[in-house]
Amino acid sequence: MNYECFDHWEKKIFLVDMKREQDKHFSELFDKGVKKYLAAKKKIGILINKKGFDTWIICHQCGHIPYCDHCSVAINYHLMPNWDKIWICHICKKQYVYPRTCEKCWSVEIIEYGIWTQKLAQLLKEKYGADSLIVESETANSASKIQKFNDKLNEFQSQWKCPILIWTSLLTTPIKDWNLDLLIFFDADIGLNIPDYNANEKNFYFLYEAFVKHSCKTFIVQTLNPDHYSIRCACWLKKDEFYENENEFRKANTYPPFWEMCLILYKDEIEEKLYNKVDQLYKELLYLQQKYKLEEMEIYTTPALIYKVFWKYRYNIILKWKEVRNFMDIVYSKLALHKKWFKINWMPETIV
Repeated sequence: MNYECFDHWEKKIFLVDMKREQDKHFSELFDKGVKKYLAAKKKIGILINKKGFDTWIICHQCGHIPYCDHCSVAINYHLMPNWDKIWICHICKKQYVYPRTCEKCWSVEIIEYGIWTQKLAQLLKEKYGADSLIVESETANSASKIQKFNDKLNEFQSQWKCPILIWTSLLTTPIKDWNLDLLIFFDADIGLNIPDYNANEKNFYFLYEAFVKHSCKTFIVQTLNPDHYSIRCACWLKKDEFYENENEFRKANTYPPFWEMCLILYKDEIEEKLYNKVDQLYKELLYLQQKYKLEEMEIYTTPALIYKVFWKYRYNIILKWKEVRNFMDIVYSKLALHKKWFKINWMPETIV
């Protein structure tokens, strides 16, 4: 059996191990559930934390992935209502012409990789003949847009149809007067792949809040990492047990709340200037650390996860210690950081 069942009185949560499934997108339980609930004209929701059509494109010959000129992120493409494709950066919103050949080796073997909300809707239509409505921040961030979406739902209801609702993680809260019968998490471990110290906590609440807030009785959770504590604790609805595991992880790696943290960010359009500024401050911090004999404190430099945003390169200096605030008081007075264009983020919620 490729799944476990977590039984909570009126709610059943099925955790599916996708490593043991033949279909890499739709598990056997997903397939049976969607067919059953569609036939009964019941309401289905799918949570997938990716907007657009495909994650990215890659050259099958040389492996090249096109990146945005202004930001160091792969360009993604969206499908327009008229079936035209637009190629867009999700950060700066610059649009590009969809490539027919690889810009590096000129190969025509361009592969579209990954599934986002639009492609999922297309696959559901092809496989099950089901209509879908996509709910994301851009379509529900104002009263007029929410009303427009509600009008679409009412239109389906007047035709005795129940579309599959496809949601991003921003909309784990149920829609008023539209109680789901089945809620599916398409890829429950995607948040764990972000190199951030609070990724486990965010992934836990992504699942836990949906389980608690939605009144539906059946949930299907697809994941490649069914043994991770953030996923298992969410399925058991055990918040205390999650924090026991999370605290062990953070204590072992000297993260908040066990150690204080400060993130110092520098941005510049000239990469060489960025390196020089960060290197100079890093050496000054090391000098002060040695002067005040703070051997336990960790100081290291690292490029930001998204290295370039809106033409500007980004680099971090991270400080971790039990009393970083005291050290930063010395840094402010000795180095006058407020005059050097560094952005100081005290006890950051994220290091991304």
